[in-house]
Amino acid sequence: MTNEEVLNLFIPFVDFLGAVLGENTEVVLHNVACPEHSVVAIQHGFHSGRKVGSSLTDFAFHVKNSKEYEKNDYLVNYRAQAKGKEFTASTFYIKNHGQLIGMLCLNTNTSAVHDFVEITNKFIQTLHIGAPGLNINSVPEENNSIQENLDTPIVSLAKSTIAKTIADSNIPPERMTRKEKIEIVWELADQGIHRMKGAISEIARQLKLSESTVYRYISLKNEKND
Repeated sequence: MTNEEVLNLFIPFVDFLGAVLGENTEVVLHNVACPEHSVVAIQHGFHSGRKVGSSLTDFAFHVKNSKEYEKNDYLVNYRAQAKGKEFTASTFYIKNHGQLIGMLCLNTNTSAVHDFVEITNKFIQTLHIGAPGLNINSVPEENNSIQENLDTPIVSLAKSTIAKTIADSNIPPERMTRKEKIEIVWELADQGIHRMKGAISEIARQLKLSESTVYRYISLKNEKND
């Protein structure tokens, strides 16, 4: 089966899960081959403001390029945020012959639960009975080490990642040597940033290089790896 045929099999599941889980859970199907327009099906997208044609999130892009999907078939119960709301998120990695081709994501709005815990704790404190407060973050099944921004466009992610990588070098671009700029370009290439639409021109702008020079530096990396 082609990648598109495999992904099409999951589209009915988006509608099914949306109906079963209800409006409190956003259900999203991504095609990772199109990071800038990865969403191919979605239910209850009002939670994050996304729709068909929206982009990958920062977390999804990281999973794709770090190849974490090779170790596991899914990741469950990690934190996500969108429009000031808290979510518990889970992602199933869709593969075709071992290659990641898509992601099926469930994002359950837990803001009401957090509000309930906060109100309950305040009530307990007024009783002066020494009872321990509730702590939603202590739930052992929740993966607290991961947080995803559901409403961060991938274009913004590219710009911020490029800026952070340059800033982490502690050297202003106008003072960098050729070798130091090559290292920055290679580091960004390792993260897959250069594959994003418009990323090459953004790298060139922030590093004060021409686009052709950025392409040449990436070619040098590819030659080194061959």
